[in-house]
Amino acid sequence: MRTRTVTMQPGPLRADARRNREQIIEAARTLFLRLGPDVPMEEIARSAGVGVGTLYRRFPDRDELIKAVSLDTFSRLAELATRAEREEPDPATALTRLLHSALELHLGLATASMSAPGKRALMDSPEVSAYRTEAIAVVGRLVRRAQQEGTIRPDIGPGDVAVALAVVSRFLPPALLPTDLPPTENDLADMARHRLFTLMIDGLRTTPGTPLPGRPIEDQDVETLRRQRTPF
Repeated sequence: MRTRTVTMQPGPLRADARRNREQIIEAARTLFLRLGPDVPMEEIARSAGVGVGTLYRRFPDRDELIKAVSLDTFSRLAELATRAEREEPDPATALTRLLHSALELHLGLATASMSAPGKRALMDSPEVSAYRTEAIAVVGRLVRRAQQEGTIRPDIGPGDVAVALAVVSRFLPPALLPTDLPPTENDLADMARHRLFTLMIDGLRTTPGTPLPGRPIEDQDVETLRRQRTPF
């Protein structure tokens, strides 16, 4: 007698599983930004509206969850890069828009508490590599186009832009500052980060002069930033 093979078609359970996974990733991203990458897994499950068992079935450990969040973030970066290049006719404006989006994505935030093997696995991931390559390729095209138009200085390459952005990104987002700080000190760190970002962008241009956000950072502000553990 011939054995009949029955192929199971995706049903509601598979759709629910996909939805649960997306909810967990989004909840983890939000909590990583608000509370830091060491937030308890139980809190992530609660915020995602799923049970802890469901979370661990999808992501057996923290590294796996961080990897999923990071992969999703790199995917968003690649999408934002493509959109900026397509929608902004001026290459310098498109480059600024893309770099600002990358800054707000906090690319390295989730991996801060990742184990060394986990970080290596993430950086060696073909998916992450593909998204990163796609975004850097867009940066390269925008830089070259802007240089041809004379709006970006001719002595830089896309690698200079990536390194400068990495330096600016080292400033902690306000959400990760100690919770007992007054709001004004949280605002100071955010203002300093955006002023540094604007200075970086102006350093790329042939004719700098973009108005800086906020106010000048005084000497006493430096001590305040040190207390916040803001690296510089």
